[in-house]
Amino acid sequence: MGIVSIKTISPVSQLGLWRMTEPWETLLAALDVPAADLAALEAISKDKRKQEWLACRALLKEMLGRYAVIGYDAERKPHLAGSDVDISMSHSGAYVCVYLRAGAPVGVDIQQMKPSIARGAFYFLNDAEMQWADLENNVQMHLIWSAKESVFKYAGDASIDLKKHITINPFSGNQNGRFEVKLQKGANQEIVQLQFDTFEDYVLTWTV
Repeated sequence: MGIVSIKTISPVSQLGLWRMTEPWETLLAALDVPAADLAALEAISKDKRKQEWLACRALLKEMLGRYAVIGYDAERKPHLAGSDVDISMSHSGAYVCVYLRAGAPVGVDIQQMKPSIARGAFYFLNDAEMQWADLENNVQMHLIWSAKESVFKYAGDASIDLKKHITINPFSGNQNGRFEVKLQKGANQEIVQLQFDTFEDYVLTWTV
């Protein structure tokens, strides 16, 4: 199927969504992958992971109009080589997504919903969130988890703890909308705005 959508989020940002129906060999044949990236691909043992890796780069090529090399910093945050455009990527189930923004950090996350997430809620919900979160609301639980993942990627700091350092402010609705997240980095607290959407059995969140 390939591209589902490429949305302009702002004059300097865009969000792309790709449904993976092609085997990884088909994706590879459609991309002019440089030698260094081919070596990285060959090091991946699982076909599903190869498919995700290539689908992200195929989507990125459609968004930029060219193949772009993705590097990683010491915190494992991705970046585009030789560019000031920030990138965040995510994959789950049949989908991958790529979020780009010039001159500012971004975070995106997609999650395929599962019925068992509430059983592990204490791993990612802190005391403040437990006061209002509805553990029986499966969509809400996945939105909270996904939002924390998006903010973690936005922060670009591997020491950030999803439970201790990221707090979702109460929100209503579970189809699409916006909510606020508190990010604690050392002594500093930042309010991060997130947008969310739901479709099929997936939730999607991204920083704005």
